[in-house]
Amino acid sequence: MKKQILKSMMLSTLLISTVFFFTQCESEVNGTSPEDLSVIENRDAATDVTADQCACLKEQFPVEALSEAEAQALTFMREEEKLARDVYLYLYNRWETRIFSNIAQSEQRHMASVLCLIEKYELQDPVGSNPAGVFQNENLQALYTTLTETGSESLEAAFIVGATIEDLDINDLNMEIAAADNEDLIAVFNELNRGSRNHLRGFMKNLTNIGATYAPQYISAELFEEITSSETERGSDLNAICGIQTGNGNGTCGGTGQQQGGNGNGSGTCDGTGGQQGNGNNGGGKGNGKGGH
Repeated sequence: MKKQILKSMMLSTLLISTVFFFTQCESEVNGTSPEDLSVIENRDAATDVTADQCACLKEQFPVEALSEAEAQALTFMREEEKLARDVYLYLYNRWETRIFSNIAQSEQRHMASVLCLIEKYELQDPVGSNPAGVFQNENLQALYTTLTETGSESLEAAFIVGATIEDLDINDLNMEIAAADNEDLIAVFNELNRGSRNHLRGFMKNLTNIGATYAPQYISAELFEEITSSETERGSDLNAICGIQTGNGNGTCGGTGQQQGGNGNGSGTCDGTGGQQGNGNNGGGKGNGKGGH
């Protein structure tokens, strides 16, 4: 009798564990629900890739005197990346379309990369513990309200809002890169810019799929055409400089999958296109999941 009870308990435990595993895999493949913002914040801000980037930015790039303009650029881009993340989280909750949750996770990594430099140069972080939708910059605060209201009207309008954010981001980054001379700031802003170009491609593909379009409001028509007519950009100059290995593959929604391989021998579980991270130790492993930037 005791053996039968023990066997039943073991079977129940196995079933519960199996259900938990596949439920977790499904959540990763389908994109994390952003209702609990801390899930995205904690996952991405603490990734090995971001941690390695921070270490590299401190160790491999010299500490250079920041101009007032460069300091302002860092604090502004920290909040502009937050604007993108927060709007996409809002739109995901409104439409439950995965491109928004996927790119929100990418924007969280962008925020974390900028924070590396804010901490390196001992600047005050404008984000701090501010919740989603709250900004120090009054213009970004007003823009958040406008974009979320517009994106709530229809899925097409939501995709146009996404394209608008990336259009604005690329324009601002191009101007800040041209005006900067600190090597580490330029490296991070180039990384953010590559991501924004990929995100713009993703939103344009979604607009094309529903027979809609978008005309650039910030960057030139020529640059817009150059970006949207070219393939998703793979790899990362900053990660190449820092010797960081990340997962390879074809991201969904125009290169917005978030799978990343661990910096070791482990590999990402679930083989998904969502945010599952690869784990590993002791050198150069890559995630099995699909997802580039």
